[in-house]
Amino acid sequence: MGTEKRKVEIPNDWNGITIQMYQDFEKLKKKKLKEDEFNLEVLATVCGLNRKMIERMEAKSLNKVLKSLTFLATDPNTDELQKKVEWNGATYGFIPNLSEITMGEYIDIENHCKEAHKNLHKIMSILYRPIVKETKTRYSIKPYSPSDEVDKEFLDFPILPSMSALGFFFLLGRKLPIALVKYLRKDREKLRARA
Repeated sequence: MGTEKRKVEIPNDWNGITIQMYQDFEKLKKKKLKEDEFNLEVLATVCGLNRKMIERMEAKSLNKVLKSLTFLATDPNTDELQKKVEWNGATYGFIPNLSEITMGEYIDIENHCKEAHKNLHKIMSILYRPIVKETKTRYSIKPYSPSDEVDKEFLDFPILPSMSALGFFFLLGRKLPIALVKYLRKDREKLRARA
């Protein structure tokens, strides 16, 4: 009986990881699996393989693939917000001006953030939408129109821009109160100087 050959896409960095893969990977990390079992489950998750396929792999090939997945042991680099993303044959843009967010966008983001990890794809479908018009310095995105179908499609959205968006809001949440306090102190000092 011959060995079956099959091409498998193996991500070699965080750019190859989707929201769905990341969510599944995070669930695996919470399980109390032995190291070998965990590795096999990770391989199935990020390479789209079923258990039978993995069990038929040569040990040498399996170890080679697992070595290429070691990047999963580190956090993704999300220092800077990715405002534009090429995905599904289109360019998606982050909401260009958060001060002009609609009430529908705001309410849906707030509701989805109650279980942010579970609803990450839904949050990203609100924050990133296809760019419909672009100049050298600005762009506009498709109007918000909630859709279960679009939400499901976003399970395949890349995790890096998703994490960069979350990082942006986390940083904003930390810096905004500090900036507000500084502003209020300066304002108070100006009022005292006038008095």
